[in-house]
Amino acid sequence: MKNIRPITFWPAFACLALTIIYTILDEKNFIAATSALNSLIIANLSWLFNLSALSMVFVAAYAFVAPVGRVRIGGESATAMLSPFRWFAVSLTTVIAMGILFWSVAEPILHYYEPPQSLGISAQSPEAMRFSMSTTFVHWTITPYSIYTVAGLAFALAFHNLKLSFSIGSMLRPLLGRWVDGVGGQVIDGLALFSVVLGMAATLTSGLLVIGDGLESVLGIEKSSLVYGIIAISIIGSAIISAASGLHRGIQTLARINTWLYFTGALFIFIVGPTAFILSLGVESLGVYLSDFFARNLVTGASGNDQWPGWWTVAFFASWFAWAPLSCLFLGKIARGYTVRQFIIVNLLLPSAFGFLWFSIFSGSSLFFDTTQGGIMYAAYQESGFAAVIYVLFDQLPGSTLLSGLFIFACLITFITAADSNTDAIGGLCIKGVDAQNLTSPLWIKVCWGSAIGFVAWISASYIGVDAIKMLFNLSGVPGMLIVVGAAFALLKLAARVEISGQTVELKPNALGVAHSTAPVRPQAKPAAV
Repeated sequence: MKNIRPITFWPAFACLALTIIYTILDEKNFIAATSALNSLIIANLSWLFNLSALSMVFVAAYAFVAPVGRVRIGGESATAMLSPFRWFAVSLTTVIAMGILFWSVAEPILHYYEPPQSLGISAQSPEAMRFSMSTTFVHWTITPYSIYTVAGLAFALAFHNLKLSFSIGSMLRPLLGRWVDGVGGQVIDGLALFSVVLGMAATLTSGLLVIGDGLESVLGIEKSSLVYGIIAISIIGSAIISAASGLHRGIQTLARINTWLYFTGALFIFIVGPTAFILSLGVESLGVYLSDFFARNLVTGASGNDQWPGWWTVAFFASWFAWAPLSCLFLGKIARGYTVRQFIIVNLLLPSAFGFLWFSIFSGSSLFFDTTQGGIMYAAYQESGFAAVIYVLFDQLPGSTLLSGLFIFACLITFITAADSNTDAIGGLCIKGVDAQNLTSPLWIKVCWGSAIGFVAWISASYIGVDAIKMLFNLSGVPGMLIVVGAAFALLKLAARVEISGQTVELKPNALGVAHSTAPVRPQAKPAAV
């Protein structure tokens, strides 16, 4: 306990405890209060969420082509912690992987039947189909990954190259100066900590709903608060066990299993599903996405007083901002030994390409079976909700029971992987002494926060439902957005200070005018085996 950063740990923990107590004692007023605050955020800050998210795309593109793109994270002599494939697998499965499992089938169906009024699109029309697919690309490819990439890069350079502390405040130091070294940095970390805990709880809520529907569909186990509780305990318990085994064992193994499950499942559905339709609609929708890129990323609904953007595009952008401050700690920590340009390839370009393929396959199949079989997907949504729709898709394919079972397993592994990485970052954030040479944090911190996250998710899944996911994302996205925007300015400032000498491009500790770290230098770990 003596190593705790008190201003980071205790206020965030107290706020979370008060949220839990409020929910238990007065659920109706809690929902009413959060709904009102959520509506206020959507009405007044939609433009800022969208503009900030789009700006991250430009910052990431600049970093890729600028001289800073050649900077090696950790310095020219830094060795890689992970092999390229393991690095990609961990990055892919620890960021928004649970989201693609939950939304890839149901989301396009909702857009097809309930397109935004302000755009004048008729429901169930060819235009609505193109809109539904291209919108999933907006929500799940380049823009969200740019948010994570910019935040992760700002932290990676501050932590490994400038030798600053393991803190969200560190990535803002080029912008805010010494103010973040003391109490100010702990305040920022505490704010981000509370924000991401709500975001994690919201994501775990979606996981509980999907797995609960899967158990009912495959095994006939009726959904209940007890079932959701058992699932939450299993996920958080497994994540803690994985975290205890260390980065080079637990999370790497889970990430590789996860990645192969994703590719195998997508390939199977592509082959046995409506292959020609998937390819045709995917290519057509990609064209719409590219041609309407700016309009889709900046939609607010203000012109037609339309609430659709607030419940979809803005809500998703808010969720990425909510996750980014803490996720960037983990992504930045494992990036040592690779260049900035390689970081952008692995954390932005490759996952975005995967997202285009994944949503073309799953969303395209969902739309195909809905339109050719009398609206069965939309009927499943109306009867049982978002989480049940994917199992209706599996019923249209050979080996549906096996597919459903593997999907449930993939959901479990996915969130265990994400919870492992984020509880690892939480642990480092709450404890003093974590630096570029000492990357470990106490297990009890991970147990504490993991249990709290699981409990909030259990309440949301049992008593509030899917609307809680979007409300929690919006509420926790505001502080996350401010932090990520600050990180973007800090990254641009660091990019302007790189030292170019011959073929060498460096970013050294004195880039801020002072060598900040006083930690003793220890030998770096050997690179992981390929």
